[in-house]
Amino acid sequence: MTPSRRPRFKISRGILYALLIITSLVMAFPLVFMLLGSIGTTADYTRSPWLPVPSAPTLENYGIILNPGKTEVWKWVVNTLIRAAWYILIPGIISVMCGYVFAKLSFRGRDAAFSFLLLSLMLPGVVFQVPTFVMMARFPLAGGNSILGQGGTGFINQWPALLIPGLVNVYYIFMMRQTFYSIPADFEEAARVDGAGTLRCLFSVYLPMLKPVLTVLVIFQFVGIWNDYIWPLFVTSGNPQIYVMALGFQYLQQAGNSLKGLPNTITDYPFTFALAACSILPLVIMFLFLQKYFVEGVAGFAIKG
Repeated sequence: MTPSRRPRFKISRGILYALLIITSLVMAFPLVFMLLGSIGTTADYTRSPWLPVPSAPTLENYGIILNPGKTEVWKWVVNTLIRAAWYILIPGIISVMCGYVFAKLSFRGRDAAFSFLLLSLMLPGVVFQVPTFVMMARFPLAGGNSILGQGGTGFINQWPALLIPGLVNVYYIFMMRQTFYSIPADFEEAARVDGAGTLRCLFSVYLPMLKPVLTVLVIFQFVGIWNDYIWPLFVTSGNPQIYVMALGFQYLQQAGNSLKGLPNTITDYPFTFALAACSILPLVIMFLFLQKYFVEGVAGFAIKG
């Protein structure tokens, strides 16, 4: 290659790369801070709070957290995974079917019904928590309640309170509807010529095309359920057997000093960092495996939706 044809280094590109590197370091700093702090001691953190580099790295905190004889972390993990699988499967099926109905089928009142669903997105989710709690507490014939929902505790401190609310997710229905709109009708018309019915068209023709968008749904729903704290605190705080990860880790963070033989007057930040690292590890692993489909789903929804 002659010197005249050698590509020139653009200053604008260098500035862009520098900004990306700096931004990446800024975004990664809390994660590095957390990981270094989790393998150190309270003395290490006190000595260097800006970056707690451990003098003698130790996995004591992780050993305590993951020890079945000292904590119930594995039970909390199982409870959370059961709840996540439920909220991925049922709302996912409902969202796919409703998205297909609102996008591909024509019937009187379709647009009005969809607009009514979208109106529920105008209200923050916290508005529904107290009414939903009352509904769970006064559920007829549950938890000692009468047919009128009186006299007992309903589904409070029971599994149904963790599995019933939120089965219909309007945002996911909207996302699926927009995705169905972006798919040409030629595929369904060809399938119907071959004798396929509505459900066959939905599950055999459209469903394979929805893999990227379904991956987005799975990731969003799993992260939401994994990090859900407020609602389990409301409805399960009186039954430790059905604690989920967020609630169990909050309890464990408070009990960390007693597990390590430290006085309660000390805030054990390294133990808290180890809890945080354990809580985000499954999310990081899942995202790494599904990253390709996640990017495709978000890009496709943003462009075609």
